[in-house]
Amino acid sequence: MKSIFNKYLALPAIAFTCLSLTSCEEDYEPPYKITEDSFQIFQATGTLPVAAKYAAGETVKLELVYNKSDVKEIVLLQKFDNQDSSVVRTLPAQGAFSKIKRADTLVVEYVVPAGLANKATVRLDAKAIGFNNASKTRSASFRIAEATPTIKIKSVAHRSAVTAGANTANDVIRYELVLNEGGVTSATATTSASAILFKDLDSLNVYATVGTNPETRIDRIGLTKSGAALTRNVDVKVPANAVGQDVVFRFEAKAVSPKNAASVSSAPVSIVAATPFTGTATATIGINGDAAATSFNFVGRANVGTETATTNKDITVTSVGSNKFAVKAENKTAFVKTTAAVYNSATVNSVRQAYYTASAATPSQVVTSIADLVVGDVYIAKLVDTNNYVIFKVTGINRAGADNQTTATLEYKYLQP
Repeated sequence: MKSIFNKYLALPAIAFTCLSLTSCEEDYEPPYKITEDSFQIFQATGTLPVAAKYAAGETVKLELVYNKSDVKEIVLLQKFDNQDSSVVRTLPAQGAFSKIKRADTLVVEYVVPAGLANKATVRLDAKAIGFNNASKTRSASFRIAEATPTIKIKSVAHRSAVTAGANTANDVIRYELVLNEGGVTSATATTSASAILFKDLDSLNVYATVGTNPETRIDRIGLTKSGAALTRNVDVKVPANAVGQDVVFRFEAKAVSPKNAASVSSAPVSIVAATPFTGTATATIGINGDAAATSFNFVGRANVGTETATTNKDITVTSVGSNKFAVKAENKTAFVKTTAAVYNSATVNSVRQAYYTASAATPSQVVTSIADLVVGDVYIAKLVDTNNYVIFKVTGINRAGADNQTTATLEYKYLQP
């Protein structure tokens, strides 16, 4: 009869398992049993689950599962692309018994060396050497990725300032940022040689420095966990205390792991007092038998007749029936409803800020027709899809008898071009 001793000289086996139990439940097999035919050590999987990409200096943790009564030592080898394998180190099989896995486990740490080309493939082989010098190998492969993200400013748009040099407190400036330019989040044999494999992005932090004051973080934007190139528009609001000073915005891109970061700063933005409207005027529109009264042009500050091109008709009365006063823009002018408080303190900047904030938060607030103007209503009009704005309030509705004798009086603030 075969001796138990001989059975323990059987071919050693080694398995690599997830550090998370839940992810490996499907691979679980019952613990080994001694039989007359063979020594079944444990469940065996062909590869060790590791991440698809690592950066130089990161530590790869390999959990080896085996029976140390059968394994003399473990040899860890590395192979870069098509180069020959080389020994990293040899370890005694001195793992600790896991009651959960019902086998001995040993966590081996491998530090990714520097100097490897981006997208290079690294294969790690863990070879278990038995007391009878037989061996079994398990492998894991990953690619080399760039640890530190990249970021640059592609363009700048002044969303609420009259001109680039007239930003005031609470103005919105849009910075178009490019992160990980030329980057990919995974690589294969067919990936372009010029593509850069990056570790995944985590977040984008936004900082502001007003004058000589300390830098303050004003926003944190969570990003999709990916290393691929990303273009992102970021709207920043000029701090309220910045008038009369310069503001510098800094944008910082951070990776998930390692927690490396890269940043880019804007050119200084000089913050000035808000631009006032040129003046206040009154418009009367309606249906009163005068064809010229139905439409109004805010730029020319005059009523326009039916013979005038529609491109000049910023607001036109469409109906005064059913006790309603309906209007629309016949050109590309658009309206956003606002409040009397905004009207009373209106500057060109504050009106543009209010329009932009409302349209960005709820695009449906931007309309080209108004079903019923009511006394006290306040609207911002963006004229003919330009950066020229007026703000008007309805000061009166005059229904002098029949429907065809109804007019509305608007008071509006304007900036002379």
